[in-house]
Amino acid sequence: MEHQHFNTTKWHKQHNKRVSQFHKSTNNWHKQHNKRVEEFHKNHVVKMERGENGNGLLARWERFIYNKGKALFKAVK
Repeated sequence: MEHQHFNTTKWHKQHNKRVSQFHKSTNNWHKQHNKRVEEFHKNHVVKMERGENGNGLLARWERFIYNKGKALFKAVK
């Protein structure tokens, strides 16, 4: 019975190609994710400025902190 050996040299040579393909696919996914997060935050800021982010305690605190931070930033500028 003859044993078949795993060709490690071939595997190592193809490793960079596999890593590159994996990186491209995950990088593309990450770019799309970042776009979704950016869009969410833009919409959320608009809602906070309009007072449409809710009436709960956390929403009111969020608006308070946002408005105070915005005013402080303008004052320092």
